[in-house]
Amino acid sequence: MASLARQLGVGVATLYSHVRGQAELRRLAADVVFDAWALPRAPDGMHWSRWLLEYARDARRMFERYPAVRLARPLAGGPLRYVERVLAQLTAFGMTANEALYAFYQIALLILGVGAQIETTRMEGAQAGLDEWGLFRDALADHPGELPVLGGLERGRLPSLNTAFDELVWFTLAGIARRRGEVLPTQLPAAGRA
Repeated sequence: MASLARQLGVGVATLYSHVRGQAELRRLAADVVFDAWALPRAPDGMHWSRWLLEYARDARRMFERYPAVRLARPLAGGPLRYVERVLAQLTAFGMTANEALYAFYQIALLILGVGAQIETTRMEGAQAGLDEWGLFRDALADHPGELPVLGGLERGRLPSLNTAFDELVWFTLAGIARRRGEVLPTQLPAAGRA
């Protein structure tokens, strides 16, 4: 609250005269963010799985940009209207409301769990002046010769965190498709393709 008050150029007491505390401030921020959040386009003929992959990528970027909105509770206002928009898009693809909620829930778990961990790893790397590989390499340096399999990994052969996230989302989408009696292509669609 003190940091926000400084940014706004007001006193903390003034800020508290408008909001009751951090929980209310998070809720208000979540309303603004979620109400303004535009979902990915869904061109005619696009399959729901490709839309959900684009959605997952977009949502992960949004939660990295606005980490405080992940903590907004209860699910009401802007976040609830946002979930309605996502479910409406999925039902427009032919899913039932229950299938849409299941798909949304699965992807949301990945975004909030894996996506948050990716952001934490990036922040640790930035603080140490290293990328993901640099953090890994530095950890291995503390155990020279003790971990021959890990020590034999080559930087260029490891997937980036973005690629690993996309693949995890795609595997989840393949599971959702299987529950619906569908089969997805085994190859992950490239970013930006419809």
